Amino acid sequence: MTASKSCTIKLLNKNYDIKCPEHETANLQKAAAKLNEQLLQNKKKFKQLDDFQNLVLASLHISHELISCQKQQEQQRHQVTQFINSLENKINQVVNGNPFAEPQTEG
Repeated sequence: MTASKSCTIKLLNKNYDIKCPEHETANLQKAAAKLNEQLLQNKKKFKQLDDFQNLVLASLHISHELISCQKQQEQQRHQVTQFINSLENKINQVVNGNPFAEPQTEG
């Protein structure tokens, strides 16, 4: 069983005590700092928002960033996979004694 630890985070000048696994404390602090930064930016930019609206907007913004990063990571993963497959084909051609054959591409 993972030991839980109480951790205090600060959002919009309010402290919140949250329990989390001890090994996740640093990640929780980083996540809270990112959320707080976005909340403060929203508060400056959209003065008419109440705290709940600000929280929803910040959550959507951070979620959008996450989805964009995941999409970019998936594209990079696909490019690396294609590159590895191309190298593997070239190596196989050389090993099989056909170094000048046209590389096969997978679509």
